[in-house]
Amino acid sequence: MLKAHRPLPSAVRRGLYRLGASLFLFLGMIGVVLPVMPTTVFFLLSVWCLLRLGDHRVERLLSHPRVGPPLRLFIEQGAMTRRGKIAALGGLSLGAGLLLLMAGTHGWLAGGGIGTLALVGIYLVTRPEPPLPQPVRV
Repeated sequence: MLKAHRPLPSAVRRGLYRLGASLFLFLGMIGVVLPVMPTTVFFLLSVWCLLRLGDHRVERLLSHPRVGPPLRLFIEQGAMTRRGKIAALGGLSLGAGLLLLMAGTHGWLAGGGIGTLALVGIYLVTRPEPPLPQPVRV
């Protein structure tokens, strides 16, 4: 007989969100100095965890001069700049190339990874771009 699903206690849930926020923030900071690691996606995941916690520290990430604007743009509008898309697609392509080189005789593994990267690329390309500021005519 199966037991009914019981939600996690709130203290456990908060602990998991805190752990996730810290882990994703750490991975994002590694991505700042290591060009192969993604940055924004880990910061987005950290912001998501902090928002679920209702933590006030989320504002520190969202107001950061370098990473704040793309995070805020994606959270508020689900949009990405063209430059961000190009950088992300470049990273995905680099990752796919490295995966293909390292897979060796395990072509099925490379195929699965590259397929996943292709799906992520399609998702990124379909994100809207923010409207360009209109020039003011005098």
